[in-house]
Amino acid sequence: MKPNKLKRTLTLIGLALLVLILGYAALRPFHLRWGASAEDLARSMPGDLSGARWTRAVSIAAAPDDIWPWLLQFGQGRGGWYSYDWLENLLGFDIHTADRIVPELQNPQIGMPICMSGSVCPSKVHVIEPHQWFGWQAAGDDGRPVWTFVFGLFPENETHTRLVVRESFDPTFMPAAAVVAMEIPDTVMELKMLDMLKARAEGRGPSAAGTALEILTWLAALGIFLSAGVLYTRRAQGLPFLAVSLSAAAVLVLITFLFLPIWLRGLLSLGLLVGLVVSLRRSA
Repeated sequence: MKPNKLKRTLTLIGLALLVLILGYAALRPFHLRWGASAEDLARSMPGDLSGARWTRAVSIAAAPDDIWPWLLQFGQGRGGWYSYDWLENLLGFDIHTADRIVPELQNPQIGMPICMSGSVCPSKVHVIEPHQWFGWQAAGDDGRPVWTFVFGLFPENETHTRLVVRESFDPTFMPAAAVVAMEIPDTVMELKMLDMLKARAEGRGPSAAGTALEILTWLAALGIFLSAGVLYTRRAQGLPFLAVSLSAAAVLVLITFLFLPIWLRGLLSLGLLVGLVVSLRRSA
């Protein structure tokens, strides 16, 4: 590799990592409380642990009675995780999210295992209060709870309910760096989960097209990031391509960790494409 090309490659990698790290740091306070109000953050929920935690919420146009059956089905080998099944199944989890209420899954009991995959069942149901609380906990070797996942349902009026989800950790169980590493994939899956639960409870069927568009807009931003980056390393007057590539890195952070509406994802990806085309024309 020629010295100038190597220098530009290292510059691109360094600046891209800086954008990703700073972008995530800037968005972290928002995605850890995505959709949650000050009241949601302050309320006590069953099984709260004293370490790191995050609280997320969504308003659903349905009564608690209509949301509750979907929650009771959670778990691998049951109703799934209401998220990106294809991504979980790439990891061998064998998840199949239910698109209907399954009667035989409507009677979980305290102590019932909640599985992540067919062979990994680290948690057990620890609270069931109909139409109010449903959650599970994982315990350490000494039987002490180390992780809590709990849903809460709070009526806003006769037709709308607030669905709040909280995860909390025992402060001695996981180092802070491990919790941060866990929260990154958790954010992606949990925001999709809340969106899908909202759709299910409101009577809207699964949207394969919507999920496909989410993936396509993400891949478009990634493709533009890589394409512009390659053009920057190969062209002497490549600064416009560097700007496009770094902009694409910023967009990737946004659409990954804030679960933006499809139209906004598409608009951002289109803007990146226009920037790439303009840069190509100017460098021709």
